[in-house]
Amino acid sequence: MASGDAPILAVDDSASIREMITSVLKARGYEVTPAADGREALQKLRTATRPHIVLLDIVMPLLDGIAVVHECEQDQALKMAGHRFVLMSSTVRMSQPDVPTTVGQLAKPFTRQQLIETVEALERSLRGPSGGSTTPPATP
Repeated sequence: MASGDAPILAVDDSASIREMITSVLKARGYEVTPAADGREALQKLRTATRPHIVLLDIVMPLLDGIAVVHECEQDQALKMAGHRFVLMSSTVRMSQPDVPTTVGQLAKPFTRQQLIETVEALERSLRGPSGGSTTPPATP
């Protein structure tokens, strides 16, 4: 069973997609927290004590995924927190010029296996060649 160092925030306005992400990744040993929209995601990220991998839907009501990424880039505390974003949407939507560059993309519809492979590949890249933890050192 894989067990990631970084907790995961699953952000999607579709309850069935959030539930699928949560159940699949928790079964593989990941700590997963769901959020139904961008506002809820920002609230959870602002109170997070560790950097998260954020699986982020682009198209959502209230605050979309693009706005969440931009807010995290503009807010110094969120920027320094080290959260990493994987955008989720249709291939056509993710190819639009307003979509920000992030550590990954997951084209909808995606399979459970594609979800697992995306998260595991990101975990491997974050650990680097030494295989160490993704948690940054504490600041005094």
